[in-house]
Amino acid sequence: MKKVDHTDLMEIDKKINPAFERETVLMNIKNDFGKGIFIWHDFGNGIAHSKCDYVLNNNYNIHISSNIPGAVLIFNLSNDIKYIYKNNKKFTLKKNSFLIGLCSDEFYTQMHLEKDLNYRAITIGIKEKLFLQLAKKLEKIDEKMKKVKDSNHYIIDGGYMDSYQLDMLSNFEDSPINDNTLSNLQAESIALNLTHHTINKVVKENISNEHLGNEKIESLERAKEIITKHYASPLSIKEIAYKSAINECYLKKDFKIYYGMTIYEMIQKQRLKMAKELLNDNFSVKESCFEVGYKHTGNFSKLFHKQYGISPSLYRKQQQ
Repeated sequence: MKKVDHTDLMEIDKKINPAFERETVLMNIKNDFGKGIFIWHDFGNGIAHSKCDYVLNNNYNIHISSNIPGAVLIFNLSNDIKYIYKNNKKFTLKKNSFLIGLCSDEFYTQMHLEKDLNYRAITIGIKEKLFLQLAKKLEKIDEKMKKVKDSNHYIIDGGYMDSYQLDMLSNFEDSPINDNTLSNLQAESIALNLTHHTINKVVKENISNEHLGNEKIESLERAKEIITKHYASPLSIKEIAYKSAINECYLKKDFKIYYGMTIYEMIQKQRLKMAKELLNDNFSVKESCFEVGYKHTGNFSKLFHKQYGISPSLYRKQQQ
């Protein structure tokens, strides 16, 4: 693989300094390396986010370094990304997975990227002092942060993203970052909600893993799989509990602890997510409603608007 520094990969297209210490940098991948964009936006409050969407014309080892200690939340929306760190430790971030990475002031890593593959990811960076406040409920977070100073990095593997994270990331990708302060505020709002949800999710899963045990967790994951596959069917908690090999009462209680939402909330989120995809594919509102398991378009429209802040008919019109 050819070696290239991350900063040499791109050229600045535009630099914007809107109000209140914010800064936005819009970049294009240089023609010598491939095609695509990289956007970086600093909130001015200890948090910054970036999004990339590009295809490279060769296999490259992209070198990334930073002198700002803190944490990054990385959400991978495309092909697997392979990282190699200073101590030669390797980590692969799979498609639709996320991680929380802790970084020292001498952080360094390489990304192994392959030619002709699309790479799309959202990254949220948080300065050390602020992250320690936000993540104080994470087990032994202070100790982990101290270890980072010696080992350069520490990875908290988040696993696969849940439906709420995927929905927010979808909205994030649709939110333009430019010289319009109002649209940038919308993107900041999504990024902050995503940060809050993700840190809470990791905290709850750490607590859940301690108290639930592997057998219960396996049953809960089976229950989620049933919901993901059969969301359009009239699923009952009794039926899900039977197929997941777990007591009905435990299922209701532990599902909320493990996933941060009730079974019916997850069914609804999955239905609305799939309905949104159908509307993107030019299905009518009525067709989308019935296809995902709702019986009345009025109720469907009300739930869709509550979830996405827009009616399904207007959303469909916008996509067209």
